[in-house]
Amino acid sequence: MSVPEAGTPRRRHAGGEATRLLLLETAERLFATRGIEAVTPREIQVAAGQSNSSVIGYHFGSKTSLVRALIAYRQPVLDAERDDGLTALRRAVASGARPAATARDMVEIVVGPLASSIRRGELYVPFLARLSEEDPLARSEYWPSHVQDNLNPEAAEQLVESVTQDLPPRVRRARDLLFFTSMLHTLGDHARRGLPLSAARLSGYVDGWVGLLTAPVSPETARLLES
Repeated sequence: MSVPEAGTPRRRHAGGEATRLLLLETAERLFATRGIEAVTPREIQVAAGQSNSSVIGYHFGSKTSLVRALIAYRQPVLDAERDDGLTALRRAVASGARPAATARDMVEIVVGPLASSIRRGELYVPFLARLSEEDPLARSEYWPSHVQDNLNPEAAEQLVESVTQDLPPRVRRARDLLFFTSMLHTLGDHARRGLPLSAARLSGYVDGWVGLLTAPVSPETARLLES
């Protein structure tokens, strides 16, 4: 009789964790397609096939806490992949195995983890795109304090600073915002619509983003900046 009694808590814990992950991934899908503010806890519960009306409260406490849990679930994986890319690039440059980092290198380091997430079938990228559309104060409210927020426009600007450092500050800030917005929404649309993201297509997008960041300032823009 002692064997099933000892095993019961483990089975219950495993079932609870499975339900928690199901709720997170269901919420991710709904948030990605409809936006965060438009989705209610009840809709997440029903879409996840849960009959218990208090299941969101039991596992997360509130919708805001659920959003924070989703970010804490997905974001560290992307951060680790990005950090690995930066470390490998720095080592290669330091060892003389390759020349200094290029604009394309930096864009690929920013974009690569997002593409990997999409290829795993996750909807975290379109969730981030929706989050970027929300009120900026809402993003601050949702983002958990213990998770680094390196996918906001300011952090993206720091990651590609070496690419745009020769541009006038106003132009640099505008380019960085365009890159951030285009990257999230272009890749998010792929994930949301279930479109294949081939290596050739992604490489073409990277070409475009590198061009966006590094294009020369036109005489017309330079004149307007001076006025």
